[in-house]
Amino acid sequence: MYRKILLTLILGAIAFMARAQGVLEVEDLSQANAVYSSSGDQAAVEIRCNHTIPLSFSSTMDKSVDLFSTEIQGTDSIYFIEFPAGPRYRGRVITISAPGYNPVELPLDLEPKQLRTFKISDPNSLVDQGCYRTHRNMGVREIQNANYQEALNQFNVAKQCSDCDTLENNLNIIKVDSLIKLREDADILYRMLDYSAAAEVFSNIVRINSYDAYATSKLRECQEQFTSECAVAFKQAEAYFDNKLYEKARTLYQRVVDNGCEQAKTATERLNSIGNYLTAKEEHASVIMYEWMDDAPIGIHYGRYNNTKGGIFIHLNINSKLLSAMQSNNSNAIPDHPEANFGIGWTKRIGKLPVWATFGPGVTVKGYYGDYAKIDKNSHPDKHGYPTPEADILDIQKDDGQKLNAAIAITPEVGLAFKYSYFAVRASYHYRFALNNALQDFMGKSVVSFGIGFAF
Repeated sequence: MYRKILLTLILGAIAFMARAQGVLEVEDLSQANAVYSSSGDQAAVEIRCNHTIPLSFSSTMDKSVDLFSTEIQGTDSIYFIEFPAGPRYRGRVITISAPGYNPVELPLDLEPKQLRTFKISDPNSLVDQGCYRTHRNMGVREIQNANYQEALNQFNVAKQCSDCDTLENNLNIIKVDSLIKLREDADILYRMLDYSAAAEVFSNIVRINSYDAYATSKLRECQEQFTSECAVAFKQAEAYFDNKLYEKARTLYQRVVDNGCEQAKTATERLNSIGNYLTAKEEHASVIMYEWMDDAPIGIHYGRYNNTKGGIFIHLNINSKLLSAMQSNNSNAIPDHPEANFGIGWTKRIGKLPVWATFGPGVTVKGYYGDYAKIDKNSHPDKHGYPTPEADILDIQKDDGQKLNAAIAITPEVGLAFKYSYFAVRASYHYRFALNNALQDFMGKSVVSFGIGFAF
């Protein structure tokens, strides 16, 4: 008899305890295109639950379930778990436990790099909670449903409850007011086709309320539109740039930079290039001159004479004998010395004066026929019996089989250039270091050049 009574009491206690345990509800919020970036075959599960219900996890196929991260978003705790995935893990079941609630078993077949999202909630959380907590929880639920005006109504009702937590309720009202204002601002920007600014506002909404499907959808749409607009603007700017329509290109490149587009780095480089070009054009920084030099009177000089930064120049000087030598196949027809002088260097404005210093290295090549020997002047007549003018430096030892030889000198130079508006002149001094010391007198110690031209 006593045993039957005891057994009845135990069974009743068990039944009572079972009824006392709460029930958790699982809602699948996964998106079909959600991807988890991982280096291997891992997948991830994101589980959301009100922070008042702490969760723990176990798995049928994993020794332990380690949380990758846990954070608070609004009133929710976000649990982020990484699992190995693939065919060998088919049939995995994770158990979700919380104090005071019956465990929930969640079958979970994951593909590599897949992201699944679930929401855990207590469907009976509004039962027997009192006035304030009932309306507060209803307001929180309306926030999760993105019904912000209804959520605000619930919090205003909760404010009238005798058991109201004034501080918490005021914070909830501020939160909902912010969401309503952000939604209005984002919609206005979207209608104005300002997708970059709209995306930023929609992003702020999602950060506050990650359940807002409308804001999430609009954020994705704005980002796609923004990316498309960036690509179109940059492509058109590149077309203008290639066709040297720099003012039009600069406007579009600046838009790409201001909007923070993916192409902003390249656009900035293009803007710098356009700026340099337009500045140089305005300053008439490009200069071209005709240059005269003793023994090489045919010369061309081109340089960049910038107002605020250094530039470069290049010049080439030749004589008509070089042209004749290139055209003739008879060495006896060329008694004189073909010469070419090439130089390259830098330009730098001197203070605020319209004067530029020029300096740089160069090379001079001077040709001659026959074998060179240092001899006394007039000691060797030419083949016609007349004294050779260059007898002190040149001795033609053979009438037949003469070959063209080249004397080479390194020719550093310094000079000054004057530029005003479209007019430019330059004078420079060239010192010559013959590579063969015996030819120093033949090459000459130095030479001066003069140039005149125009700036554009």
